Amino acid sequence: MRLLTEPRILESKVGARWLSEGFRLFHQQPLGWTLILFIYWAAMLMAAFIPIFGLVLPLLLTPGLSMGFIEISQAIDRREPPRPPLLIAAFRTAQVRSVLLLGAWYVLEITVIMLVSYLIDDGALLEWITIGQMPKPEQISAVQTSGIVAFILYIPVMMAFWFAPQLVVWSGFTPVKALFYSFFAVWRNKGAFTRYAITWIGLTLFVGVAMALLNEIIKMKPSTVTAFLFPITLILMAVAHGSFYASTKAVFGPEEESA
Repeated sequence: MRLLTEPRILESKVGARWLSEGFRLFHQQPLGWTLILFIYWAAMLMAAFIPIFGLVLPLLLTPGLSMGFIEISQAIDRREPPRPPLLIAAFRTAQVRSVLLLGAWYVLEITVIMLVSYLIDDGALLEWITIGQMPKPEQISAVQTSGIVAFILYIPVMMAFWFAPQLVVWSGFTPVKALFYSFFAVWRNKGAFTRYAITWIGLTLFVGVAMALLNEIIKMKPSTVTAFLFPITLILMAVAHGSFYASTKAVFGPEEESA
């Protein structure tokens, strides 16, 4: 896709449509999405077993793999088959060095957030995320505080990386320029992104309440709950990636793409 050099400023209501676009793209290729997400999960699981690099490698590859999901969404949108190699398409372009530099920036920024979190709760949140060690009762308050702080600090990071991979791969921007443009593209469309976020919150609350009611009615075992949650998680991941593509089309896509 050829992207505009300046972001389009959208009405707030447009943000809610991105989620429905994500559902549309999933509905067009449910089996394709399922296969690709299985491949992605398997690769991330294998990477986690690599000593030391198991934590850093997924973060380093995140921008490039995010771009891969954008490429997959675009293929589905164009009625083309979502081939698994598209997942690593960003690493097979002339911009591969810039994509990896973008990944290095992402690693750095996540590391800073984790360090701030560590200073608040002595690493309890980090241990919970990385090795699954539940915080002790006396750590709960500190973990809640560090979680809130980490989330607030992650918002500008998310804004900077929302469009950055697309701008690097499709427009040839340098990583720093792409991060700058992405941040302010999101900021200038904060109304649409706020509506998008509210729609997501509403959807997740609906799913949570529905699962709680279902569990109350039929008293599901933990294994049954997992069996229900797995396909729901898969669908929501596919919808999320499809909605990222929809937002790219809306904000940076040419006129015929954004319509």
